[in-house]
Amino acid sequence: MKQRTDSLHRMVPPCVLLHLLGCAYGLGCAYGVAAQEVRGRASDVSAGASISFAEVALLDRDGLPVVATLSDSEGRFVLKAPAAGEYYVAMQRIGYEAMRSPLIAVEEDGAYMLELETTPEAIPLSGLEVSVTNETTLNWLYREFRGSPHAMEGFRLIRGIRLEEAKSKSRDNTQLLRWLYIPVSHGREVCVLALFDACGQLYVDGRWMPAEHIESIDMASITTVVTVLEGSARVYLFTSDFDWKKHWNP
Repeated sequence: MKQRTDSLHRMVPPCVLLHLLGCAYGLGCAYGVAAQEVRGRASDVSAGASISFAEVALLDRDGLPVVATLSDSEGRFVLKAPAAGEYYVAMQRIGYEAMRSPLIAVEEDGAYMLELETTPEAIPLSGLEVSVTNETTLNWLYREFRGSPHAMEGFRLIRGIRLEEAKSKSRDNTQLLRWLYIPVSHGREVCVLALFDACGQLYVDGRWMPAEHIESIDMASITTVVTVLEGSARVYLFTSDFDWKKHWNP
């Protein structure tokens, strides 16, 4: 299998193991399949425990997310490829080594099982932007969530270089969130951060917004993206018009 690297994800490090079983290889499947499907489980190999709420995405050959999801409370995930082809599977979660699988060939109506094993990783404080803006942002979130946001399940604060890189590759806000591994689907309704068959809530500058209006936001104005899974799944988009200090009254 061919492998490639990009600026967004490291290839599988020595501490990460990936096991691939496919119906196409004559190994059989324990479940029926109606289309191309990749199933698996994310786990902490050092502790032998499942990793819940890990971001798992199917990437095309150019590294662009095609579909993304979150692992459930037992670390399980299901990715449905839109068509047969070659894909990578990427996984990341705060506190763990990010990983990406080798390029795998997904055949039509093929079913594949992946065991994604990684190890804990210390959060590198040297990579954080330390500024008054970050401090006031966390203060606002602390008040909004009535507690430390870092202690909340699924909390992510995305801004700076990571956000700008995603913007540069996106044609709209849906693709922007997908680049950030925040699932967005367009069916009968627009669904953001789908979790356990329920849609998350979308907030813009602290106020709730119907998810179908997601493309009404000027992408260039988005300066901060926050996700939270605890209680209910939520995606917060903050624009350059939002005054963090004005909205934080200690």
